[in-house]
Amino acid sequence: MPSDETVSDFVRRLAAAPTLEELPEIADPVDRAPRNPPQQIQEKFVGANYEAAYAEAERFVDRAFEQWPEGDLATQTVLDFGSGWGRISRMLLRRLRADQLWSSDVDSSMSVLLQSTLPGLNAVTNAPWPPTVFREGTFDAITAFSVFSHLSEDAHRKWAAEFGRLTHPGSRVYITVLEAQFLAVVAGAQAAVAAGEADKFATNLAQVVPDAEASAKAAGHGQFVFAGGGADDDGPRARSFYAWAVAPRPWVEKVWGEAGFSLESWVPTGELFDQAMAVLVRQDDGWKAPRVHRNLVQRGARKLGRGINKLRRRG
Repeated sequence: MPSDETVSDFVRRLAAAPTLEELPEIADPVDRAPRNPPQQIQEKFVGANYEAAYAEAERFVDRAFEQWPEGDLATQTVLDFGSGWGRISRMLLRRLRADQLWSSDVDSSMSVLLQSTLPGLNAVTNAPWPPTVFREGTFDAITAFSVFSHLSEDAHRKWAAEFGRLTHPGSRVYITVLEAQFLAVVAGAQAAVAAGEADKFATNLAQVVPDAEASAKAAGHGQFVFAGGGADDDGPRARSFYAWAVAPRPWVEKVWGEAGFSLESWVPTGELFDQAMAVLVRQDDGWKAPRVHRNLVQRGARKLGRGINKLRRRG
């Protein structure tokens, strides 16, 4: 055995640290509500706090469970991707055990926050770009609330492909995306700036695209629009891949079809929250996505155009 003189200072510091009296309890939000993160953290990540933030998360998860993968729920493994401070994870823990759920975020400070407030949860940090550390076919379901509504076109495509790798036939992915209505809001902010009537939020929003009306027209024709202007990088979320993103339904069907998914359902913007919700089903390997017919894109463009006009009239 080494003598006391050979023990390093680092070993002594570790040995002298406080000792836990008992093991932490594994998170179970149904039995006991976990601690909330600071209010400013809640608002920074989701634009709301406490009841409003949780109510939105509940609507998303409840809707997901209306089309949940078949099989024994107790044996399934689920990923909450872009988990932030964990409001979606908390809602998933209403139905899942902590050991069934993985929460992943690009921000390591959020991983630490989840490990602290939701002990027992598998909280990990992912890189801004795939691949992840998970093996192929790991997950029965993946949720990503207000993640793909911010990713650039290249990032969206790459993460869709990674989700195809991480799932197996029959798995489901639940995402939200922005539709052209968001650009109508930006157009209103730009009009307010031009009239000298914009507050700080509207001033910042007005900068995300040079011409919101032109961008809304492009989105109405089924084109992806990345609105990346007007702000600096936010920690690990670089503006080059993370800002505001509009992904029309035909574009989502095509890109996720190429990744091995079919679109099972689409909940339009405004029905559950201020984003659209897509439920995507992983198909058998070798499945080919159906071509999106041009008439479908044109019909979608006309419908979105009518919606934008209604929003303008209301404004």
